[in-house]
Amino acid sequence: MLEFSFTEQHKALLTDYLSSTEQALPYAVCEGYLFAIICSPAGIEMEQWLTIVSGGDEQIAEEHVFALMALHHDISERVFSGQFQLPYTSMAVAELQQWSQGFLAGIEHFYAGLVNSEVLNDELKQALISSTEQLGFFSLDQSQIAAYCDANNVELNSFCQQQHEIANEFAVAYVQLVENAAVESGLYEEEG
Repeated sequence: MLEFSFTEQHKALLTDYLSSTEQALPYAVCEGYLFAIICSPAGIEMEQWLTIVSGGDEQIAEEHVFALMALHHDISERVFSGQFQLPYTSMAVAELQQWSQGFLAGIEHFYAGLVNSEVLNDELKQALISSTEQLGFFSLDQSQIAAYCDANNVELNSFCQQQHEIANEFAVAYVQLVENAAVESGLYEEEG
């Protein structure tokens, strides 16, 4: 039986591997991307996400594949148990930015179809839009966030902390929200 417990050794191995090639997703982008595809209403085959994460590395070592599978499993367990939290604090600005960028890349294959569905009720559609915007918030350039804070006389660090807390609240329920929207939209069938 394969062991899927994600360890610090897996994280170190993946951080080194993913930073060793320009085509691979950086580690934090990978985490956000995996969160998004795990929340997807359409199953994403391992080979597909592995190709995207590794940048198409056809010579990827078995140890890297197993570490990526363990990371996917770890995120999946936290998502479906309602325990998921963003893996970075509000002070880890660069990592949060990358996580949000990965998240936004991972939802590309399903998000537009859901929010553009003519049968999806407005309340559910707005909840999906708001949640997605909040989880993608940190993809904004830091200067945009700082300019907003300056224009509204808000302290940057406390504003980012508040946005981080709200994002964590949305992250816990995102998979259920996507599933509800997918079923109501009629674009996906409810699993039995």
